[in-house]
Amino acid sequence: MYQSNPKRYGHAQYSSQSIDDTTLDDDDPVDQLNLNVDEEDYPDDMRDYNDKYVNEKNAIHDAQSVRYTAYTMRQDSGNSIVAELRNVGVTVLSLESLSTSAMIHYMDAVTSMRLGEANDEKCMLYTDRMGRVFNVVISGGAQGLAKSWSIVQASYSGWMAIVAIPFLARVITSLPLGGSNGITDPTVAMNPLMMLLLFAFVLQNETSHVWLAMSIYVRGSNSVGSHVWRDGGLTDYPRLLLLVLLILATFSTGTVQRILTWVGVIYGCLILLCNLGSRSWKKIELNPIDFNSIFSAPIVILASLFAGFAFPYMGLRAVDSGSDDSSGKDEVEKIILHPNGKRGRKNIALASSSAAVVFLLSDVKVVQEALGFDFSRLRGITNFIIGVWLFFSSLVSILLCHRLDSSRSKKIEPFLRTDETSPVGWIVPSIPNIVIDPNLSRNKMFVPGSDIFCSLIVCGLAFMISWTGVEVMRGENPSAFWEVIQK
Repeated sequence: MYQSNPKRYGHAQYSSQSIDDTTLDDDDPVDQLNLNVDEEDYPDDMRDYNDKYVNEKNAIHDAQSVRYTAYTMRQDSGNSIVAELRNVGVTVLSLESLSTSAMIHYMDAVTSMRLGEANDEKCMLYTDRMGRVFNVVISGGAQGLAKSWSIVQASYSGWMAIVAIPFLARVITSLPLGGSNGITDPTVAMNPLMMLLLFAFVLQNETSHVWLAMSIYVRGSNSVGSHVWRDGGLTDYPRLLLLVLLILATFSTGTVQRILTWVGVIYGCLILLCNLGSRSWKKIELNPIDFNSIFSAPIVILASLFAGFAFPYMGLRAVDSGSDDSSGKDEVEKIILHPNGKRGRKNIALASSSAAVVFLLSDVKVVQEALGFDFSRLRGITNFIIGVWLFFSSLVSILLCHRLDSSRSKKIEPFLRTDETSPVGWIVPSIPNIVIDPNLSRNKMFVPGSDIFCSLIVCGLAFMISWTGVEVMRGENPSAFWEVIQK
C-alpha cells in the first residue's frame, strides 16, 4: 500500500490518504464545494479570498478529480474489461489486491499449471484497490530472455541440426579409443578448434536455450515469464558448458585433449537432439510432462532425447500439416480443414536425403584427406548404425505426419497479443502492465543452516586459500591445497 508524505499547500496541510479510502461519499465536504463558478460573479472580498487560497483550491480540485476517476474506473473500466473479455471467450485469471505471500502462492499455482492449448487466448489481470486493471508480466530479466528466445525461434534451423548429428556421430566414433589404457592414439579424428567453431558459430541457434525449449515444449510452461518464475534461469548454461569444454580441449594436449574433445562433441550432440526432440514433442501435441518432484527435470530431458532419436524430423519448421498444393487442385478450405500432411512427408524425405548425402561425403577418403580429417576408426559399424537410424527415424516421422494440427491457421485475428513475459503468454494490448519480480518467490537459502554456519564456511575457504599462499611463500610449494591440510 502506498502512502506519500504530507504536502503543504499555502496555509493548509494535506496528506494523501490510502487508496483504500478513495471513494465518493455524498456527505463529503470536498464534494459540496462549488469550484466551477466564474470569478467575475464573486464579490471583491470573495475574489481576494480565492486569490489568497488558490493553492488550496487547486489541491481540492485535484483531489476531486482523483477520487472521481478512481470511482468511475472501479465501477466501469475494471468490471467491463473483464466482462467483455470473458464474453468473447477469453480465459481471464484475476489477481486482486492480496498480501505478498498470497500473491506468491497464486503465481506459483498459475505458472505450474497448463492453461489449455498454446493458441487458446487467456490473460492474467491485476485489479488494484482503486479498481484499475493491469496486465501481469514478469520482470527479473524475463523481457531480455523473451527477446533472445524470439530470435532463436526465428533463426533455428532443424535441417542444419539433422545434417550435423550423423556427421558428429562419425566424429565421436572416430576418436581414438581402445587399448588397455583407454585413449592411446596420439591423433584425433578432427581438430577440436574446428569443433569449437562449428558449435560456436555454425550451430549457434541450434544449441541455444535448450532447457528453455524443453521447459516450454515438453514441460508445458505457458511462457518464458512462467519459466523464469519457476526456475529463475536466465543464462544459457548448457551452451556455455559446451563451449568451455571445447575451449579447454583446444588448448590442452595429449590424453586430456582427446577426452575433452570426445566429451564435448557427445554433449553437443545431446543438446542438438534435445532441441530437436522438444520441438518434435510439441509439434505432434504429446501431453506435457510436469509434476512436483525431483525427477521432473531428468524425465523431461529423457523425453526430449527420446523424441530426438525417434522422430527428430517433426521438429523441422517445414514439416507442417498442409497438402501439396503445387498442382493447384486443392482448395484453401481443404488444406486448412482436412490436412493430410503430404507436404510434411515430402520435406522429411528431403531432409533425410540431405543428411545421408553429407554423411556419405564425409566417408570419402579423398574428402577426408583434403580437409584433414581421419574417420577411419570404426568406419563400418558407424555407417551401419547411422544408416539404420536415418531409415527408422525418417519412417517414424513420416508415419506421425497425420498428427499434425492445422488449427492455428483458423484463428485470423485474436483479441489478445502474445507476450512471453506474461505468466500465461498473452496480454490485453489496450491496458497497461504491472511488473512482478520473480525474486519474491525465491526466499529459500541454497545452503542450509544459520548465518553463522554459512559465514564459517566462507571464512574457512578464504583461510585455506590464504594459508596455501603462505606455504608457497615459505618455500614449501605444495602441488595442491589438500597437501596443506594433510600437514
